[in-house]
Amino acid sequence: MDRRDLGMDIVGQLKDINNDTGAFVAGVLSDDVSREDQITFALRLVRLAARIKERADGTAGMVVEGGVVDGGYSGRPTLTAGADERPDHPRPAVDG
Repeated sequence: MDRRDLGMDIVGQLKDINNDTGAFVAGVLSDDVSREDQITFALRLVRLAARIKERADGTAGMVVEGGVVDGGYSGRPTLTAGADERPDHPRPAVDG
């Protein structure tokens, strides 16, 4: 599975879990969610966590270039992208 497919799988699982979270929370709060439903929901979260970890492990070699400047507006430093980078789309690092 390539990185894009993995990302789309994560997004799909998050969407499905998000759709079912309200009913699960209501069942937990009312104490009437079955043991099987709890286990099923937990296993879905475990599978999602494994996919997220797989994706994170695949990004271990990424390097993001940039700097920190004091914009003076909020009193907090601002991160900037490197001179050749768009701030919203870093390119993957190249091993070399």
